[in-house]
Amino acid sequence: MNIYLIAAESYRLITQEINKIVKDNSYILMNLKKVTLNDIIKEASYFNIGDSKKIIVVTNAYLFGSTKVNEKDSELLINYLNNPCPTTDIIFTTQEGIDLRKKATKIVKEKYHLLNVLPKTWREKEDEIKKYVQENKFTIDLESINYIISNTSSLDEIYNELDKIFLFYNKPSLIKINDVKNIVGSIIDNNNFHFVSAVIDKDLKKALKLLQNLKVYKVEPLTLIVLLAREYRNMFYLRKYQSQNLTSWEIGKRMNLQEWQVNKLYANSLKYSEKEILETIHNLADLDIGIKTGRLDKDVALMTFLIKVCA
Repeated sequence: MNIYLIAAESYRLITQEINKIVKDNSYILMNLKKVTLNDIIKEASYFNIGDSKKIIVVTNAYLFGSTKVNEKDSELLINYLNNPCPTTDIIFTTQEGIDLRKKATKIVKEKYHLLNVLPKTWREKEDEIKKYVQENKFTIDLESINYIISNTSSLDEIYNELDKIFLFYNKPSLIKINDVKNIVGSIIDNNNFHFVSAVIDKDLKKALKLLQNLKVYKVEPLTLIVLLAREYRNMFYLRKYQSQNLTSWEIGKRMNLQEWQVNKLYANSLKYSEKEILETIHNLADLDIGIKTGRLDKDVALMTFLIKVCA
């Protein structure tokens, strides 16, 4: 019986650590944002046929972070950590950080295995890029490397941008800075995207943090309101097309979206009722008119909207 807690900002880093632990063994993957803690404890408590060892990987393990956890779940987790199933290994993972003051985190640290992977330094990111580029038989100069690091916010984004660059060239070659600038979005565009995602996810803390970053780059609230309105309108159209029993491919064709974008919209739309989507669209329209006519202060209006929609 072993219990692990892996915390890292990067999905890729977490996956690497999981692979070191499980090696060639199979495991059960459970997402704590889609199943309950009780579901996970029940699965962990079932014995495998022949008493063989079971491995469970639990993603989005927010229970160990700063998120407030209800007393029932907190007690359930602590009880299991103190009396785990002897034939089950559990690997908890989170990208949201951990709180070392929480009792559950302390138990894992004292009795089991806690791996808190620190964010990569600039130099470490350079080394990661050089290694990944070399593995794919490309070459890249330092200017391109620095541009990629400057315009991404995480290691996962760096790998995603590199994969896009490889696809652009189609075959191993020298990566040119002008092509990198055309392929890799600017930090402002990336932050705009993350801001909209945070609002859609109703993550007020993250949305406010990103908003502060965007202010540094002098991004206008009206620009963000337009981006938000577009996303909510797309969610509304998606609902309408789904009611017509159209497939994801058919919906994507009508909305000029890739199928993966349709699937993402669908996942986002599940967080809202149709009434909430319509109300949000109307609220954003009112903000747009109010700011443009001078009736509303742009910063106060956007802040008020965030607090309301993320509540």
